[in-house]
Amino acid sequence: MNRAVFLEAAAGHDVDPAVASRLYDDLYGSPSVSRLGRSVARFDDQSGLSRVVQVAIWLGTALLIGAHAWWSTRGYEALGAGVVLALTLVYQAAFLAAAEWARGRGFRALVAGFAAITAFYTPLTAYSAERLLGFRFRGDDFDDFYPYASGGWVWMELVSIAVAALLLVRFRRPLQMLPLTLFTAFLAIDGATRFGGGWQHHTLVEVVVLVCGLSLLAVGVVLDHCGWRRFAFWPHLTALSTTLCSTELLCGRHHTLGLFLSAAAVLLVGVWLARMTQLAVGAALGWCAIGSAGNGALLPLFLTVGGAGFVALAIWLARVDSPLRRWLASRELPAPQRDLAF
Repeated sequence: MNRAVFLEAAAGHDVDPAVASRLYDDLYGSPSVSRLGRSVARFDDQSGLSRVVQVAIWLGTALLIGAHAWWSTRGYEALGAGVVLALTLVYQAAFLAAAEWARGRGFRALVAGFAAITAFYTPLTAYSAERLLGFRFRGDDFDDFYPYASGGWVWMELVSIAVAALLLVRFRRPLQMLPLTLFTAFLAIDGATRFGGGWQHHTLVEVVVLVCGLSLLAVGVVLDHCGWRRFAFWPHLTALSTTLCSTELLCGRHHTLGLFLSAAAVLLVGVWLARMTQLAVGAALGWCAIGSAGNGALLPLFLTVGGAGFVALAIWLARVDSPLRRWLASRELPAPQRDLAF
């Protein structure tokens, strides 16, 4: 919880500033001086290690998801759909049980990781079940698990979206928005391919993907203004990636113009919502657009100079009390940030 936001909210309810300051220290101060008298906080709440612990959890989660995806496409080909389905269900049940265990003990970071793994295993579960039920795809092995676009995957994606939504309702952690929004973007691609007459009608697919990206952006904006800023992060990120995929639709083969338009839009959203992610991505896109406008061979040089420039800008902002720094520091969130409790 940001101290300034907390004190501002307290002032809005006529709470004495000194009392509000002491209350903030009691609630969000160092765990070693907690009013509960505990000298050591839980392992995922220790101020000195919280970042390291969380990064380790997210890295482990990503590796577990990636490892299973790798085995499902390479290692399990000779086992058949039945064995793969049984193994995947066992994995999902184990990680779902682990998420429930972590939830009961208040380990929120572990809950988010275990629930995300459960969600990301769902596509393979649905795929294996479809194979057992006689669904036929373009290939006969797991090498065809995810082509760029295939209308045959829509049922798998619908099941995956439903499971991701149930996990979000159950565990209410921001990371659950990642599989939910990602599967939605895949459904836009494959659904348009299936019901639009095939990939040869790629313009229709690009229109649907653009609409999906703008819809996810709208969801992120609504969440931002409701105070669920952490939950809004993944819709924003997925909206950004899906919208960028539609730059050819907007600009034909003028990729540079598409990059400039994308950079301008992302920067505007970043300023509007006070989101540093959008500001950083928009700046990077704009620099890439500048580089691609000239000789393509010079793009690596542009990127190198741009990267060094951003680092220099960060150092300058951190050390110099400039008007730009004061303006950035004065930016307010669309709404006070809150979180959904267990």
